[in-house]
Amino acid sequence: MSRVSLHGVDRWRILTEEFAASPDAAVARDAALLEAVRAGAEPATARIWGNAQCLVVARADRRLPGFAEAGALLARSGWPVVVRESGGTAVPHGPGILSLSLAFRPPAGAPCTLESTYDALCAPIEDALDRLGIAAKRGAVLRAFCDGRYDVAVSGRKLAGTAQRWRAGPGGPAPERGAVLAHAVLLVDVDRREVCGAVDRFYAAAGSDRRADAEAAITVREALAAAGAPLARVPAAELSAVVRDALRAALRARTGCA
Repeated sequence: MSRVSLHGVDRWRILTEEFAASPDAAVARDAALLEAVRAGAEPATARIWGNAQCLVVARADRRLPGFAEAGALLARSGWPVVVRESGGTAVPHGPGILSLSLAFRPPAGAPCTLESTYDALCAPIEDALDRLGIAAKRGAVLRAFCDGRYDVAVSGRKLAGTAQRWRAGPGGPAPERGAVLAHAVLLVDVDRREVCGAVDRFYAAAGSDRRADAEAAITVREALAAAGAPLARVPAAELSAVVRDALRAALRARTGCA
């Protein structure tokens, strides 16, 4: 694939990070990257990372009447609740799930919209899946966890969820003086009923009628199996490594980074 500029940004770095010491630390790393990029202390960064098992919720979820009780309930069942910077709703993290985060400052004078930011995030994911023989499309998947217009779906079922967060620069709200964080979670090899069940338990306890239909989601392993790909039969750790490598290769092609 010939190089295609990723959101018009010339200089990127690509990080691949394994599990952090705690779920909170892994999620907080995104917020720290956003601030460092906004301040000019770090270049535009693409981060491929994993996390320990947890449920990551948006700041708006803290306003639910039973938020504290729901957090305690989930923690007791091995699903600690962590609050992220971006919007959307609850998403699962843990073994068998990979995250991709982009933190960058839009070039001065270049258009920067919700749509262009999601395109920068989704395009390398679609490229990576294509490298594995999986055809993906963007669009809302009703009843899926954290459903939105920029889900990455395979055969009409959600494989990756996306969200973003904008930070204005010190000189004002113009995006070129600030920075953008966009991130996605990819279901690589998990029990969909288990992870969607955690989402459902959280919202039921928190006092929300939002639910996640496990049948509205699909994993990379399931998509590979449907395509008859031999990769569908490799061990879990090997499959996660293959997906990480495909994401990194797709990002290299789109940024020119090593």
